[in-house]
Amino acid sequence: MEKKKKKQTIRIVSRVMSVIALFIMAFFLVFLYKLNVLPMKFYALICAVLALLEAIYLFFTFNKKIKTGILVFLDIFAVIIMIVEGFGAYKLYQTDRFLEEDMQVTETKDYYYIAVNKDSKFNELKDIEGKFVYYYNDNEDYETIIKNVKAKVAVVLEEVTDYSALLDDVLTNKNKIILIDEGSYDAYFEQKEEESGNHDRDNVRILEKFEIVSKLEISDSKKDITKEPFIIYLSGIDTRSNSMPKKSLSDVNMYLVVNPKTRQILMVSVPRDYYVQLHGTKGLKDKLTHAGLRGGIKLSKATMEDLLGYKADYYVRVNFNAVINLVDAIGGITINNDLNHSFSCWTDRGCVFKPGKNKVGGRCALAFARERHAYISGDRHRGENQQQVIQLIVNKLTSSKSLIKNYDKILKALKGSFESNLSTDNITSLVQFQLNDMRGWNFSTKNLDGPTGMTACYSFPKSKLSVMYQNEKTIEAAKKEIKKVLGK
Repeated sequence: MEKKKKKQTIRIVSRVMSVIALFIMAFFLVFLYKLNVLPMKFYALICAVLALLEAIYLFFTFNKKIKTGILVFLDIFAVIIMIVEGFGAYKLYQTDRFLEEDMQVTETKDYYYIAVNKDSKFNELKDIEGKFVYYYNDNEDYETIIKNVKAKVAVVLEEVTDYSALLDDVLTNKNKIILIDEGSYDAYFEQKEEESGNHDRDNVRILEKFEIVSKLEISDSKKDITKEPFIIYLSGIDTRSNSMPKKSLSDVNMYLVVNPKTRQILMVSVPRDYYVQLHGTKGLKDKLTHAGLRGGIKLSKATMEDLLGYKADYYVRVNFNAVINLVDAIGGITINNDLNHSFSCWTDRGCVFKPGKNKVGGRCALAFARERHAYISGDRHRGENQQQVIQLIVNKLTSSKSLIKNYDKILKALKGSFESNLSTDNITSLVQFQLNDMRGWNFSTKNLDGPTGMTACYSFPKSKLSVMYQNEKTIEAAKKEIKKVLGK
């Protein structure tokens, strides 16, 4: 009697578990379908296999002729399947949330300072009540920031015609009060340090910091990027924080020309110091890096389009943390030092590269991508380093082994470290395209070049800065190669 009761209990448990397994399978398949990254042939195959297993399980559990020993075995197997499906559903949910929220950056944050000479009598915001505050209005945010300033302190705001003169004055005049955006502030003092080695920012006191939040636009491009060639403008900004300021020096400027049909990726690198006409300006040219400082990603992108003659369909803007975190997430990369001697990176002396292959983590991968002092060709070779790092990252990311093994780390690394106008549909279709055909990509490179010199720039008209003048032959060669990869 006891034995019969035990068998009945086993059958009841098996039947309950088979129904639970059915629901877990349904949740898993719904999340997998909703994510829309798996090619339909693979999705259909997974559905068929899981449905068959579930049908067999239901048949056996509701068949009274099946021995309980077999049911126990099936229950154990079902538990394993349910754990895998449950874990898979959770991971798919994570990915879906990431694509909907974290991948889709919808806003940037910029900061503005009210600054004075450190030896001035102004120690707090209230000390400047009724005083003149000078600012240079070069963007649409200033109307908002002026309202924010006036809401906090009653001052008289006076517009000037040269933002660099503002900081020149505050260094020498104890009565000068200025309103300046963080990007211009940092760029000015970095330039001063490069010219003279002096840390003049120590002579300035920041009384107040204001935050401006701006909305980002997602591209309205209708291209099917799994079938049509497209161009991504890659901009690397000089910031280590997780924030993405609207304006910042654009130290990496590269076109990624992608042809999904031929599986070609052309990387066209433009040196940060390239002397270009900033889009929409007249008169003095400027360093390309200053485009990001003056007008953010819009001005950088438009200036690149003017220079190379091709419109970028999309952009990806990354900060330094993105490189560090992503390289660490994929388990490091092996960089080739093409010099016949070792060198220590200028930006991180702890990163030493011996001749030949060097397995490195994110910190030293970034240092290598920023290195120029170790090379006779300077900034020209830095562009080649950046291209090598990008190619190594892409090769690892498109490896199924790397994606599966480092899935969680990759998602975490990407969060908050970049922005893009690629839509969620664009991203998922690319993932689906890669999963459908796990072949590698063929990389090629082009680098703009030219002679170097010292001259005044649009952003710093009173100073002579180091620039790289344009070489039309390298520009035309790049245009020709872009046309070739696009198939035009």
